[in-house]
Amino acid sequence: MGKRILVLIDGFNYYHKLANYQKYQNVCVKWLDYMSLLKSAVESSLKTDTYDMEVIFFSAIAKHRSLESQSRHRTYIKALKTSGIKVILGEFKEKSIYPCRDCKQKRPDEKIIKHEEKHTDVNVAITLLEKAMTNNFDIAYLLSEDNDYVPVVKRVKELFPEKEIIICPPPQKNYSVHSLVSASGETDFYRFRWKQIKHFQFPDEYEGLTNPWKIS
Repeated sequence: MGKRILVLIDGFNYYHKLANYQKYQNVCVKWLDYMSLLKSAVESSLKTDTYDMEVIFFSAIAKHRSLESQSRHRTYIKALKTSGIKVILGEFKEKSIYPCRDCKQKRPDEKIIKHEEKHTDVNVAITLLEKAMTNNFDIAYLLSEDNDYVPVVKRVKELFPEKEIIICPPPQKNYSVHSLVSASGETDFYRFRWKQIKHFQFPDEYEGLTNPWKIS
């Protein structure tokens, strides 16, 4: 029996890095085929293709944004599901804030409406802890650089020290995952490269779905 792999993807944590790279490099990376990328990474690490892998993608539909933006996101979610990835959605909530007294662009009594993604970090944390407690994985890959996950990673390792948790931040030049890596008990984190990301995109036409971010 091969290793049991659990992959938890913090969707927006990765998306913003992909969007910035695509914008400035003019190469499509947002149509990312996570399943193919992860299979390649896992097989390279384990030196075998005998393993069981469950991949879960966490995100939320930004309903405060344009219908076109929502449509692109829904298309991508369909592609992920078609590839065999489970999707768990949170939501966005409105948040009212007031500018500081010294802010010259807004009146002190004028509210600023912002939207914050809710539930993703909690959903990821609950899933990681639940899967550990029910003994559903040997190795977990956490695709995020969000240090909010430090407490749950640390707790899982305290309860189940035999389970490996590999931190996989999005590709970028600078990393701030030292606290996550320390909590995981690993000596390093897994480094995806932009070169890898670029070569693991869905076809522009994939199972009846058209790449909404195609660059001509």
